[in-house]
Amino acid sequence: MNPRSPVIRHAFLSIAFLLSFLLLARPEVIVISRLGYVAWYPAIGLAIAMLLGLSPWYALLFGFATALAGFLNYSQPIISYGETFGALGVALCYGSAAHVLRGPLKIDTELRHRSDVMKYLLVTMSGAMGATIIGVLCLVGDRSISWNEFYVSATHWFLGDTVPILGIAPFLLIHVFPRVRKRFSLQSSSPQAPVDKPGKSHIEFGELLETVAQAATLVAVVWLMFAQTSSNLSFFYIGFIPIIWIAMRRGIRGAVVGVLALNSGVAIAIRFFPPTVALFGKTGLFMMVVSATGLLVGSGLTERDCIARDLDKQTTYLKALIQSSPFGIVVLDRKGRVEVVNPAFQKLLLQAGRDTDCTETTCSLRCASCPLASSSEMIRGVLENQRLQKTVRYQCGDGRFLDLAVHAVPLTIENQVRGAYMIYQDISEHVRASEVERSHSESLSNLVTELQRRDHERALLNEMKDLFGCCSTPSEAANVVADSVQKLFPQSRSGDLYVFQSSRNVAEATIHWGSSNSSTQLLTFDSCWCLRRGQHHWSQHSGSGIKCDHLTESPTGTSLCVPIMGQGHALGVLHLEFPPEMELGACSGLTENMRSSLQVLASSVAGQTAMVFSSLNLRQRLQEQSIRDPLTDLFNRRFMDESLETEVLRAARNSRPLSLILIDIDHFKRFNDTFGHDAGDHVLQSLADLFRKFFRASDVCCRLGGEEFAIILPDSSLQNAVVRATSLRTEVKRLDLIYENQKLGSVTVSIGVAAFPEHGSSASALLKIADRCLYQSKASGRDVVTAAAKCALSSPQASSIL
Repeated sequence: MNPRSPVIRHAFLSIAFLLSFLLLARPEVIVISRLGYVAWYPAIGLAIAMLLGLSPWYALLFGFATALAGFLNYSQPIISYGETFGALGVALCYGSAAHVLRGPLKIDTELRHRSDVMKYLLVTMSGAMGATIIGVLCLVGDRSISWNEFYVSATHWFLGDTVPILGIAPFLLIHVFPRVRKRFSLQSSSPQAPVDKPGKSHIEFGELLETVAQAATLVAVVWLMFAQTSSNLSFFYIGFIPIIWIAMRRGIRGAVVGVLALNSGVAIAIRFFPPTVALFGKTGLFMMVVSATGLLVGSGLTERDCIARDLDKQTTYLKALIQSSPFGIVVLDRKGRVEVVNPAFQKLLLQAGRDTDCTETTCSLRCASCPLASSSEMIRGVLENQRLQKTVRYQCGDGRFLDLAVHAVPLTIENQVRGAYMIYQDISEHVRASEVERSHSESLSNLVTELQRRDHERALLNEMKDLFGCCSTPSEAANVVADSVQKLFPQSRSGDLYVFQSSRNVAEATIHWGSSNSSTQLLTFDSCWCLRRGQHHWSQHSGSGIKCDHLTESPTGTSLCVPIMGQGHALGVLHLEFPPEMELGACSGLTENMRSSLQVLASSVAGQTAMVFSSLNLRQRLQEQSIRDPLTDLFNRRFMDESLETEVLRAARNSRPLSLILIDIDHFKRFNDTFGHDAGDHVLQSLADLFRKFFRASDVCCRLGGEEFAIILPDSSLQNAVVRATSLRTEVKRLDLIYENQKLGSVTVSIGVAAFPEHGSSASALLKIADRCLYQSKASGRDVVTAAAKCALSSPQASSIL
């Protein structure tokens, strides 16, 4: 067999991994106090690096190594939960985490980006959580620990796994496994990025001195943390200092070395200075937090260095592109001063009859003999973060005219405009030919355009009317208005639709469209002249004429406000904003004819909008009254029956879980008899408010009648529903209800939980099972959560039935 074949290479790696894993799993290495209580578990870091750096399929070997380590190092019986289910489950959790990181997330295994580090932290710690649950359950099953020690053992197990995941695995992924892949000709599936720093031929004295200082600081910190702590955390915080120092100076490659050194030092120090039981767990938490901090800070520095190198390469390429471009290119700074000009622009100056001494210091907006002077207004617009494209006419020294096509874009760096990039192209001959052709067809084109515009407006109005007929909510109608108005008023650059909601005195901007917003979000009768007058009103942003108060300051432009009247009162306002008049009406500006045409069209839109909003508001009020409980504003019984039937069918079609929670207030009659029916209503309203805050927006909260409620939880399993119901029961008990300066006392609820499809394939069956569980809760003494799953009681506050 070829010694270079993949089988031989992977066999060698498997043997090396197995031996290393057994060594790192020794009790002397992991600082074990008893089974399930360790300071760290370095073998997990090696396994994660193997799974992520080479292949998730090594999870099979990982599971075997875990079982073998338990048998050899800790004399666990081969036939036990830990040696079978535990080893397989832990390997599956970490193998799945490695598959997610290498497959869907595709992170860089050398962790040179903060986003990759965040993904690594979240996914690996999720895998560690799953492995912890499986492992500790197996310890309980093997009677190595009792149920009372479950949470303490799980905490130590989780910290013991996460410390090497964050402190050892990154070191191996960055410094070891790239060489392993290269040596054994194995490819990595993760995208590769440039190295942190360019290679150096020698080590500088200052860098060597700093390395020695960092190492000494690590040793001093570990000594202070354990030799001087007196079993408290007084010096633990200084452990962040050397790690952040190393990460800020050396990036991710140095950070993982520092983290590994600190964690190793802590593990060694624990042997010489054994901490208390309470401090033992906190030491693991400290190691995990410091490791995560070092990875995040180091990856941030590395990512910043990579961005700087990429920016330098792009700058070099951009300069070469500017110099070789056939178009005249000018780069301006944020004050409009020239920073870069290319040879093509200097040639354009020669053609214009100007000396070619236009340099970065002599050419500016104040240079009247330069084509830049003709583009001064455009340049100011670009420096205000506008992308502009226009044609300017420049008069040469001999009286000739040059028509230049100017394309200008802002140079934006970190969301701030730092200058402008302008391209000049001589299109004089093309413009002159176009002007001759335009003069012959302009009159005919204007007539045809006007006819087409009117036909187009009529068609759009009819289309808007048809769309209004299909709208079922005011929000849909508002979207139709926004879409139709943008088509009907192409001259308008933005607009707003104001609608009076619950208050008849204040209208709220329901929807906004366009690129700018020159109006406030709220509008009153006093702030808009169209509401005062009951008819359309034009406002000039420039200051001439009477301007509505709801308009904000804007350099130029015109606004039109049209009232939306229905049934004798105002339903809202249609506000349209137009750009500067010279852009609207060619040379003549916004003429009276144009204004008249626009306001007639806007009045037609407002009239149709008023009719549809009146109809929809009436329909919505009737619908709300039919499905809402008037006291609690929750959905009523009829809506619950329809929703439950719909959700059961959807869950069956999509093979998704569905849970139903029935809630009954314990001894509710006591509130009515003791404090009065108004106090009882206050209790119901308070619980309804709690339900709206506690459950998801997708959950359906209903009042069945009296003091009974129902909660439909789509995509929620029975286990999740029981957890939510138990938490709700606790939250209800915490309510401190006061009505008319009287404390109403504590409130408790009895809860029944059932899930689809385990407990019923139809809505009626599911409701019947949940109701049976509710009555079981009341029979069990109330203030109980009963789930249709098991026969035994899981706790004094939660029970289960078949």
